[in-house]
Amino acid sequence: MKVLVTGSSGFIGRNLCSALQLRDDIELLTFTRGQSLEELEQLVLNVDFIYHIAGVNRPQSDDEFATGNTDLTKHIINVLKSASKKTPLLITSSTQAELDNPYGKSKLAAEQAVFGWHQTSASPTYVYRLPGIFGKWCRPNYNSVVATFCNNIANDLPITVSDPSHIVTLAYIDDVVDTFLRHLDEDKAEYDSYQSLGRTFDISLGELSERLYAIHDIRTSLVVPNLSDTLNKFLYATYVSYLQTDNFSYNLTKNSDERGYLAEFIKSHQFGQIFVSKTKPGISRGDHWHK
Repeated sequence: MKVLVTGSSGFIGRNLCSALQLRDDIELLTFTRGQSLEELEQLVLNVDFIYHIAGVNRPQSDDEFATGNTDLTKHIINVLKSASKKTPLLITSSTQAELDNPYGKSKLAAEQAVFGWHQTSASPTYVYRLPGIFGKWCRPNYNSVVATFCNNIANDLPITVSDPSHIVTLAYIDDVVDTFLRHLDEDKAEYDSYQSLGRTFDISLGELSERLYAIHDIRTSLVVPNLSDTLNKFLYATYVSYLQTDNFSYNLTKNSDERGYLAEFIKSHQFGQIFVSKTKPGISRGDHWHK
């Protein structure tokens, strides 16, 4: 199966392509900013599934919203229409499509174009209104509060929490990719409504920053957060991706005396403590027993 991913160099596109490349049954084709519309047309005509992830969210002028979001989506649809092809089409929109701003309007118009295409052609279409997506490779100081917090906290830079009680809805990139991939393997059902990601997380900005600072403080507190909490696990995996490569390791505190030494490694309220110790020959210490 030939699969096209537009916006393949962006955060979501890059993670999606990484997963697609692991499948032996997929031939991956990509389209990125800088390629021509003529190249896009040839790609659209020669694939079996289209993930349209490309879009514009930080343009120099508001006109670029319509060009990069609405018009590009319509162009793909027109290519399919002119060739009488019913290639399954998945597009990513945004919860901002509900808002009255240039970005939201351009996303809403793109959604309407896809729904209209489905109604006239019965082509399989999948429209996702995404909340805040987080995970590896997301650009900090751009659109993701998690990426910005992780990057700044991991690198000992300040963060700004304007309203600690403000609730944000988040989704983890691996969940998003898994959801998208399922459409390749299902019967090509026809959809004329919004798709659901399934698992999302609602969290206040204050709690989000507290959880990330707790992860940052592992090196001094040695206390690992409860990683059976799914959001904690995803935040931890995201946080460590923002560490500088020369900052992966860190020193432990080594407590030494005439008997030997002991260095605590990690500890947790869930699994207890792990430490490294050495006791010199002929020395007995810490007498205790375990059941």
